[in-house]
Amino acid sequence: MRSFIFLLVFISLIFSGCLQEYNEINITDVDILSVPKDTATELTITTYIQNNQNTDSGSLSLRVMVKDPSTNLNVAEMETDIGYIKSNSQSHHSVSLTVPEPGEYLIDVALLQNGNTLSNYGDFIIVKARTDVKEPAKIQLTDMNLVIKQYVDGVSKVVVDVSPGIHNQGGDSEPLTMVVKAMVDPYTVYTESDELGIIEGSARVRGDVRFILPKNSEYTFSINIEEKGSTIVSGNVDEIIKLNTIYFNTPMTYKIIEEGMPPVHTPEPEPGFSGIVALLGLLVMFSIMVRTQNKR
Repeated sequence: MRSFIFLLVFISLIFSGCLQEYNEINITDVDILSVPKDTATELTITTYIQNNQNTDSGSLSLRVMVKDPSTNLNVAEMETDIGYIKSNSQSHHSVSLTVPEPGEYLIDVALLQNGNTLSNYGDFIIVKARTDVKEPAKIQLTDMNLVIKQYVDGVSKVVVDVSPGIHNQGGDSEPLTMVVKAMVDPYTVYTESDELGIIEGSARVRGDVRFILPKNSEYTFSINIEEKGSTIVSGNVDEIIKLNTIYFNTPMTYKIIEEGMPPVHTPEPEPGFSGIVALLGLLVMFSIMVRTQNKR
């Protein structure tokens, strides 16, 4: 009888989800950039995905929908295969969709595996009409590409090309300078700069600097955009980069967190109705066991 009771409780726990592991492949963040075109606006939606498992993922796909929140109708939709993500690593993928007119839109991103949803992300964006070139520039840092191009000094050092992405969401800028720092510690900092010139309104460009860095060190990267000698925007790559783990001539992309922006936290799953059911099952089992012992 007792074994039968344990079996019933165990089955209830399985169906309640308490013994299942939470999904460890998640969307951690989504960047949305809008660029006005002649008769519409192009949205570039970049999704960042983290695989926290100790094994590679299966084949994944992304479904991106742009909805009109007033009617809940789809304005644009795209589903694309993104392959697999290696264990304990991050990947990012971009899709471009077009909306016909200015207004508020809901961006709905779903990460799928074999047709099943692993993770969702939703956010609103307000698409403005074509920017007046007289408006001030609004410079945003997006991500940073890094490529090891060459080994030098008996492979103890590497030639590294670094290309931060910049998006101007306002009007035309003044001439800009980009300063990139690779820091090992407060006393060991490598600095390179690039003259970006004028960035037109709604334009997206990449700066380009080259470092020669010791291969076996770990680096944090920071990026400053300066106008007339003053910093107008700055940010840091969101992880420590170990050059000796990166393959030769293999582009890597890292997200930039602008200073003043709050860190992105992945919310922990909250216990729902299934958790309550499991707790009640445990209480019933405990009550039965106590009664059985008292009868003896």
